[in-house]
Formats: sequence, C-alpha cells, structure tokens
Amino acid sequence: MTPTEFLLSRIAEDELTARAAGQAGGTDGRENGSEDGSTGGEAAPDRHRARWSPTRVLAECGAKRRIVELAHEATGYDMTVDLERASSARAQSGVSFVGDRILKELATTYADHPDYDEAWRP
Repeated sequence: MTPTEFLLSRIAEDELTARAAGQAGGTDGRENGSEDGSTGGEAAPDRHRARWSPTRVLAECGAKRRIVELAHEATGYDMTVDLERASSARAQSGVSFVGDRILKELATTYADHPDYDEAWRP
C-alpha cells in the first residue's frame, strides 16, 4: 500500500464516521448559530466537540484530499526539475521528493492504524 492509498482510505473512513455522527446526532455542532459551535462561555469538552463536528470533519477531509493531490503535483515538479538538470542525484542522495514528504507527514496522524507503515515516518 502506498502512502496515497493509505491516506485516501483513512480520509474515506473519517468521512463515513462524520456522516454517521451527523445523522445519528442530528447536529453539526452549530446549533447555537455560531460558525464553530461555540458560545464563548462553554466548557472545554463542549468546545472540543463543537470543533470536531461532522461538518468540520467533512471540510477537513476535503482539504486533506486536495493536499494529497497537491503533493502529487509537487512531486511532478520535482521530477521535472531533476530531468531538466539531467541528474538522478536525488535518488542516490536518499532525499525524498517534496510531495512524498508531505504524504508521509499527513500519514503520521494515522500512525496508530494497523495499515500504517513505519517506513513512512519522517
């Protein structure tokens, strides 16, 4: 499994969980009309729940998907630069492409998942 496949699977799981929570709970954390679900005087656990509302989690999943796409684009740019320089020094240096490093960083948020590969750890 590649870091991309791993991340897209975890993002899909997060989306399913958020949608199920939104349907089961009947709330998206904004019941008081505020954008983040906070009232200003609520307890920390309530603020935490509001910040991780299904609506916010789904928005974060969308952002993560776009970051995965941008990481591929960054790697493509790196490869183009290497080809233009007619060098393969990067492959021999052990320095990863920028996009690959981005994917590995994103994957660390799921390091407790059984499919996480420790070789991805930055």
